[in-house]
Amino acid sequence: MKPKKYVTALFIVAVLLCTLNVTAFAHDVPDLTKEGSISITMKYQGKAVSGGMLTLYRVGDVHEEDGNYDFVLNSDFAGSGVALSDLSSAELPDTLTQYAEKQKLPGITQDIGSDGKVSFQNVSPGLYLIVQNKAAEGYNKAESFLVSLPYMENGSYVYNVDASPKVELEKEPAKPVTPGKPDPSLPQTGQLNWPIPVLVIAGLLLFSFGWALRFRKRSTGYEG
Repeated sequence: MKPKKYVTALFIVAVLLCTLNVTAFAHDVPDLTKEGSISITMKYQGKAVSGGMLTLYRVGDVHEEDGNYDFVLNSDFAGSGVALSDLSSAELPDTLTQYAEKQKLPGITQDIGSDGKVSFQNVSPGLYLIVQNKAAEGYNKAESFLVSLPYMENGSYVYNVDASPKVELEKEPAKPVTPGKPDPSLPQTGQLNWPIPVLVIAGLLLFSFGWALRFRKRSTGYEG
């Protein structure tokens, strides 16, 4: 290879290496000092449902190692013994919820507004557990779920998280009514049936007494 071509080749390789380095280190880095928010809208068949309460628990802290970020259990939940390696696990939120309730861990509780919304403000980066500890009237409790703040979307970190798509309520099943038995939710008129036999007997006695008096009068008149 001629010296000129050799120099050109080295220059091209150097440019490619620089480009790769820029690409590798140009990814977004989370700002762990920045606060955000977590908003939830309780829905049933696409419509907002008001009533009930939601509680927010901080489960994990952000951990950084060699430019990689993940979560580790904080001091409140360290005793739960769960692993945060698979945040998509369906059993993980339930296990953490049971642990929080058993240990009576502190959380932030808010009432669900008339628009079906709850918004937790000034939330620092971390992993959070959302628990519905009181359901809206006529509905079942929503299943607990995890939310990370911030979370990655289209290559950038988002600090104002909308968790609404993760929540879909279910209505309570209708209470079955046993055939032959009155529905306890209906007015109970059956308790008024007891005077009927008494009234029938009383009517027969009065009828018999009337006939006896009439017969006696007739008998008296005949003898006179």
